[in-house]
Parts: sequence; structure tokens; C-alpha cells
Amino acid sequence: MKTFRNPVSPFDAPDPFMTYVPETGYYYALFTRGRVLELFRSRRAAEICTAGDSKVIYRADGPRDGIWGDIWAPEMHRGSDGKWYIYTSGRITEKPGEKRLFIMEALSDDPFGDWRFKCKPDPEVFSIDPTIYTAGNGRQFLCCSRVAPGIGQVLDIIALRNPWTLGEKRAMIARAEYPWETVPPYDGRSTINEGAFFVENGDRLFIVYSGNGCWSDHYCFGVLEYTGDDRGDPEKMCDPGNWIKHEDPLFTMANGVYGPGHASFFRSPDGRELWCAYHGMKEHNETVTYAPRYFNIQRVDFDETGYPVMGEPAGYEAELDPPSGEED
Repeated sequence: MKTFRNPVSPFDAPDPFMTYVPETGYYYALFTRGRVLELFRSRRAAEICTAGDSKVIYRADGPRDGIWGDIWAPEMHRGSDGKWYIYTSGRITEKPGEKRLFIMEALSDDPFGDWRFKCKPDPEVFSIDPTIYTAGNGRQFLCCSRVAPGIGQVLDIIALRNPWTLGEKRAMIARAEYPWETVPPYDGRSTINEGAFFVENGDRLFIVYSGNGCWSDHYCFGVLEYTGDDRGDPEKMCDPGNWIKHEDPLFTMANGVYGPGHASFFRSPDGRELWCAYHGMKEHNETVTYAPRYFNIQRVDFDETGYPVMGEPAGYEAELDPPSGEED
């Protein structure tokens, strides 16, 4: 078995998303790449940025689609219609300014095939970091980080009518409130909850999200949990009273990894293990000065109650076994 060390990217790779697709036998990854959407694939998770393939599937061209750049945190999910979609956000002005969600649609069942710009599903709302949950009955829900004036970035959940259309049911389910997620950002911005991702384990449904500023050593994971009784019911899923925020962070800086955050989760090829992809800095960052954020992966466990257990970041010297079921 060939071990590996984090990070799996030798270059800046913020907001990593990774998934394994059994039908093709490939891992696929996306992360923030400025003006482009670049899709990576590999047979081995640890080689996703170094020994696999990549292709640019979209370039921001403001006048054409109204997206000028700053394409952040893309994720690829199956829609309720069986097609692949990429959910992300981009800047809607030529100069730095507000951002909107936008969606890409695959033109075939091969994620490495052609894609097209589909739409901006919420053209009037400043939001970033969309992610998708698909319930057992096929209903889908989008969670994103919305800029709320006077508060900062909050987490909303929205029922989808179809993979590219928002439904009427929508609710704010989280804002930063605990001391560990309200460490004052160094540039004085408002509080931040962002980078959400759904994690389902048996009869428990969680949202793992990130708190504080992504440039901060104190960027970290928090956990929301759904307490309702029907995960496919828009009325219940979009009821803020059915979501609780756990009081303790799930994952914080350690072992030379600063500001670990913006998680996505994926299954090993044999389906037995759950893994987390996240970014982290290699050096302490006291200022707002941008620092590279590197792509890391490590396995996730659950305690006897079914709650996720992350432990500490593995660090950059630890030898890690690859996800179970990978080809030798």
C-alpha cells in the first residue's frame, strides 16, 4: 500500500471539493482557481493535483454570462434528474464587488466531458459557497452562505424545485455566535459562517461548516444538526427550529496546519470509509495578507452516537494510508 503525506496539492488550492464516482472509477476535484473552473481527476486521491488529468471547463467572460471572475468554491453534484451540475459563485461586476451563485450543467454523463453555463438561480442575492443535499425521496436542498447586512455571512437552506431552480421555502439556519467562531477578523469584517457541506450518517444529518475568516489561523469547522423527522420535507428542512448548532468546534489548527477549513466529504472507492477534503495554511498568518491554502485529505470517523470525529489535522509529516479500495 502506497502511503502519502498532506498536502496533496503542491500549489495554492483553496476551498477543495472532492468526490469519487464509481461508474468511472475516478476521483474528481474542484477548487478556487480565479477566473476559471478547472476539473481535476485521478485514480488515486493523493495524486489528484499531481499525476491525474485536468481540464478547464469554464472561463469567466463578464459580458457573456454576467460573471467577471472570483469563481469561488465550486462543487459537483448529481441533480435529481440524474445529470451532473456544478454549483459555485462569481463576481458580477468588472471590478471587485458583489457575487452571485451560478450553475453549470454537464452535457453528458461523463464529468470530464463538455459543460455549459446554465443560470444564476438567485440573481438578486449576494451569496457564495453553495452545496447540495439529496434526500431519500429525491428532493434536493441547497445550503449557501449569504451576506446579511449588519450581521455578516449566514447560512441559508433552500428547497429546490429542480436542480437549477430555487423553490419558495428558504430559511436562515445559522449565524456565528460562539467565541471560537467569532474571533475578530483582522480586517474588521462582520462575523462569518460559510463553506457548508452535508454529512449523513444513518439517522443523523449534519452540516459541517467553517467559521471565522478564511485568511485567519482560527478558521475552523463547526457542526449543525437537523433534528426534524423527515429529511425530504421542505417545510421541515427549512424550519430554523429543526437545526441546532453544536457548542464545540469539530476541527481546529494543529500540527503546523493553520486555518483548516472549507470541508467537503467523499466516500472511498469501496464505500467503507468517509474522507474529508479541506484547505490549510502552512504558516501562521496574523495579517490580512493573502497566504496560500493547500489541499489536504484525511479520514473521518464517528463516535458511538454517530457524531463525526475529526481529531486534529494530520500535519505535513504524517504518513497516511490511502482511501480503502483504491487500485494498487
